[in-house]
Amino acid sequence: MRRKFLVNIIFLLSVSILVKVFWVLGIDRTVQNVVGETAYGSYFSLFSFSVLFTLLLDMGLSGFNNRAVSADPSRVKLYFGNVLLLRLLLTVAYFSVTLGVAFALGYSGWQLSMLLVLMVNQVMASMILWLRSNISGMQYLFLDSLLSVADRLVMIIICSLLLWGGLTRGGFRIEWFIWSQTAAYFIVMCVALVIVIRRGSVSQVRPDTGVLRSIIVTGLPYAAVVFAMTLYWRIDSVMIERLLPDGAREAGVYAQAFRLFDAFAMIPVMFGGLLLPIMSRGLSSGGDIKPLVSMTRRLLLAPLGLAAVTMATFPEEILDLLYASPAEPAIKAFTLLMLTLIPVGLIYIYSTILTAAGHFKLLGMITMSGMVVNIVLNRFLIPSFGAPGAALTAFITQSAVALACIVAVEKRMFRMISYGRIILFIMMLIITWAAGLLLKMTGTHWVTAAALQLAAGIALALFFRMIEPLKSLKMILERPDSI
Repeated sequence: MRRKFLVNIIFLLSVSILVKVFWVLGIDRTVQNVVGETAYGSYFSLFSFSVLFTLLLDMGLSGFNNRAVSADPSRVKLYFGNVLLLRLLLTVAYFSVTLGVAFALGYSGWQLSMLLVLMVNQVMASMILWLRSNISGMQYLFLDSLLSVADRLVMIIICSLLLWGGLTRGGFRIEWFIWSQTAAYFIVMCVALVIVIRRGSVSQVRPDTGVLRSIIVTGLPYAAVVFAMTLYWRIDSVMIERLLPDGAREAGVYAQAFRLFDAFAMIPVMFGGLLLPIMSRGLSSGGDIKPLVSMTRRLLLAPLGLAAVTMATFPEEILDLLYASPAEPAIKAFTLLMLTLIPVGLIYIYSTILTAAGHFKLLGMITMSGMVVNIVLNRFLIPSFGAPGAALTAFITQSAVALACIVAVEKRMFRMISYGRIILFIMMLIITWAAGLLLKMTGTHWVTAAALQLAAGIALALFFRMIEPLKSLKMILERPDSI
């Protein structure tokens, strides 16, 4: 179980880093610099708005499907036609609710037309997520890893041609960015559909009322979790754009800080995506997942924490490197968002444990509470502090949800928390942060200072045994274990 996870997460991280680093730094950042803060801020807000009600597209079906197929891969044939029909019905509900709220909030003209395209994109992205849940559930983790970055790879090719290929006249338009997403999602969706049909031996689509009812009832707890997490992850930029006088520009400022946070947060998301089918299979067969959990914490939390502290030490320098004119609020927001990566990493380990074990009601209560806290805090902090207020809200919300998930696992499943290890982890981060500040005070060039700070952090992680590279290498080289 551990070897399977380790091999696949190394492959997934390697591929994702290559593709997503170029996407974030080469394409997405360039687009914002080219079109300007106001145009990109409008897109960023509309994109976040299109995501808010994607619960209605999925209703927890992807999470339910992943867990169910992981336990019994033959269920692909049973569930495929039923879930496909249900998703088509949910698409109608998604369009109805999203457009209804958009009209109520005063969206019109260009905003409404672009929102429609973004909504189509969300439908295809959600379809890809469901198709991938079948693929990973059947334990084709290598294929799932490739599909997880395929849409970005296609978008890189399209946007590169539009930005630098000399194929267009005039400046790059934000609409082209949105349409490139449409093309990429469509291509990847078709490829994933063919894979599921062939690998899952799906020969017909025959909906069954009884199976549909079972899927809906079982998937509802997933829906609550997905809805709450989506809302408190994406509503900040929408609230910035709606609550502040110059909302579009302020949303663009927040996007400057959010971009790297969103990129690094994909690492724990990838961990969670790989953990779920492996943990579900392990628990369904009566296996012990505690060694896997322990290994995952070492692999994820120490590197993520060190990277977060290092970037939080040099926020102005990093944003100056990325953008033509980073705003002061973006610098403050960036610092807070980088520190937020640590609780995000904890969430994607412990919420996945709860999901794999079937504690959906409890996880739903935790995430719904986090959603309420997030909305209330944003309502008060955004008007007063703008982008830094939204970032502070994110830090508080994610920390509260992470703590609740840890306590839930400790009380409902098994105890793994060592207070001594927690103290060592905090000490490692504090000493690493202090080393960065001291290097910064000496006038050392920030790139050199950041590299030395990170090296000091890695040395501490090795000394405190927060990371064990030799042990991981031995596990990769040994004979494959059973799942």
